Amino acid sequence: MSSHKRTIWGVLIIFFSVYALLSLYSYDILQQTFNSYSISTVHKTNLGGYFGGILSNYLLTVFGLMSFLIILFILLAGIAMVLNKPLFKRFYAGILIALLALSIFLYRLFPKISYHGFIISGGGLIGRGIYGALFKFFGEAGTIIITLLFFLSSFYIFFKKINRERAAEYFNYIYNLSRTDIKKIKLLNFRFPFVKAAEFLSSLKLRFEKRKGLKKRKKSFVLNKELFGGAREELISDLEKKEETEAVNEEPIAEKNGTFDFIDDRDSKIPPISLINSETASKDVQKPDKLSLLGNATLIEKKLADFGVKGKVTGITPGPIITMYEFEPASGVKVGRILSLSEDLTMALKSKPVRITGVIEGKSAVGIEVPNNKRETVFFSEILNSKDFVDSKSLLTIILGKNITGGSVLFDIAKAPHLLIAGATGAGKSVFINTLVISLLFKASYEELNFLMIDPKRLELTPFENLPHLISDVVYDAKKAGVALKWAVSEMESRYRKMQAEGVKNIEQFNEKFKKQGLKPMPYIVIIIDELSDLMLTSPKDVETSIIRLSQMARACGIHLVIATQRPSVNVVTGVIKANMPSRISFLVSSKVDSRTILDSNGAEELLGNGDMLFMPPGQSRLTRIHGSYISEEEIKKTLDFINSKNFPSQKNEQLINEFDNTGNFDRIITDDPDDEIYNEVLNLVKSEEDGENISISYVQRRFSIGFNRAARIIEKMQNDGILTKKRRQVK
Repeated sequence: MSSHKRTIWGVLIIFFSVYALLSLYSYDILQQTFNSYSISTVHKTNLGGYFGGILSNYLLTVFGLMSFLIILFILLAGIAMVLNKPLFKRFYAGILIALLALSIFLYRLFPKISYHGFIISGGGLIGRGIYGALFKFFGEAGTIIITLLFFLSSFYIFFKKINRERAAEYFNYIYNLSRTDIKKIKLLNFRFPFVKAAEFLSSLKLRFEKRKGLKKRKKSFVLNKELFGGAREELISDLEKKEETEAVNEEPIAEKNGTFDFIDDRDSKIPPISLINSETASKDVQKPDKLSLLGNATLIEKKLADFGVKGKVTGITPGPIITMYEFEPASGVKVGRILSLSEDLTMALKSKPVRITGVIEGKSAVGIEVPNNKRETVFFSEILNSKDFVDSKSLLTIILGKNITGGSVLFDIAKAPHLLIAGATGAGKSVFINTLVISLLFKASYEELNFLMIDPKRLELTPFENLPHLISDVVYDAKKAGVALKWAVSEMESRYRKMQAEGVKNIEQFNEKFKKQGLKPMPYIVIIIDELSDLMLTSPKDVETSIIRLSQMARACGIHLVIATQRPSVNVVTGVIKANMPSRISFLVSSKVDSRTILDSNGAEELLGNGDMLFMPPGQSRLTRIHGSYISEEEIKKTLDFINSKNFPSQKNEQLINEFDNTGNFDRIITDDPDDEIYNEVLNLVKSEEDGENISISYVQRRFSIGFNRAARIIEKMQNDGILTKKRRQVK
């Protein structure tokens, strides 16, 4: 609805509400029936005239004394529409539930009451009907308890979150209200009921706010053009349209995975979300107060002005870790001059490193990110229990953390399609890998997702070594890691041959076709390399070749790379690797050179550590700042213990380990295909020999640069095929 139409409707609603209130105020017993009295009589006794008398009669009959509160609520809605501040949907729902509960109470207190000679019930027909139905099935005590629950639910809808302490306070408050304040209604002068009721509700609201100290949370507010010039006004930004979405993201919801395990066999193979609760995440965190935010805004303007950069702060967005200040420079000021003053702002604000992001997209302002004095911890459990994560369809959805405004950030690895991660020691890289793996475990079963984990440091991926999702044991040896990556390349080629035979273009189409035929689908494979630098030092050529091939081609067949390194130098993260991995994450690094190596821009050296990261989404050059989530060792252990307790069949492929040659050279990998890719070459060599006496395992091994095991299998296959004799190798 446009603003103009909303205003017109608001004015009409206000006029109707005032008319109804005047009609109710001047209602008289003479207007109860219109058969005995003329229209002129009604005109004299009711300020609303004939129609006002009819309206009042029906309102008092159906709603009783609640009529005044209902009309006041309609009046409030009209005023909100005129002011272009429509009320939230949950506000209407909360009011409706509260009015229903109050109608039950009013009927219980005043079954019959005289209003201007008209005998009505306190709650009207509505209150009497609901009370009668509840009393019939639950009795007096049950009716009171259910009514109190109505009140509690209305408070829950109003304030979005409710914990046990707050629920106890609500219950005690309502209990005291029922013993003391409700009795005051009997003393009201019902000649002016709507005035008295309004005053009474206003006093209750003030007392409730003082007692609770609940204030509506504002995540962003915009300042006017004057900065502390006399009385500085603050224009609070309108976040009401986003609040419904934010409420959904913040509220933990019941999991879909564990409640009815007997219904879906797949759900029994995935940990229930309730396994990791969000009680710790629900603790109140002190937010930056407006006074300190405004003080920082003034300091920013003053410090920039000292360097000849004039302008004004036009917006402030507080977040869990940092606060974004939108600085609009004056005409003629170059953005480059502002970008070079980050260290000066850090000194002026006496804070941790300040980061200047450049021009904010869609605005004529530069973003200045200032760390908060008190940092909020972003808990993995909070985002795990969010509706966004539970409702995400992709099996490869991972939790990144929260953005600068406090909103949850999820990412689909399938869209990456590969992820390159860098960060110094202690910056949060290892915790992020843990959250990545646990996120996937809550989304996909061992039949839908397999892992190939390579951990040359022998520390970070050790907890996952018993997972049934693993294709092989966690690879700790750098040389065996090269074999594993070669196997992944071979598996990729094998999958493409199968997809080509089925006439499909990607793994989703392949699995959909197989599911219809009742066959086992092809699982996704996520290859996690925790430290790339160790592999590049041991065998750079083989590792880089395999990574390049996988990053170029493996997306469509469901194989995805997650590569992490703490040393993002050019000899580790080569240009070819970086070009094929557009999705990158950088935690705190030691220098601008490292930041440019991983992100192609500065900024990562100014991060705060402990999970603070810059994320480059695929296909975008603009960086997004995200605060990574924290998952404890206990939560990891609890998740892994649940999966391991199910005794799922292992997915390990021991061929990966056996393919490593004893001499230390890499062997070519045999796939499940019956024909060897070099078998025909060896066969041609055998046929070219006159007597075949020189054909041996070591000869084939030297001639084709393959391992002993591979050469032995080829010779054995030729003997089985009758090409070579077993005793004396002669060509038949």
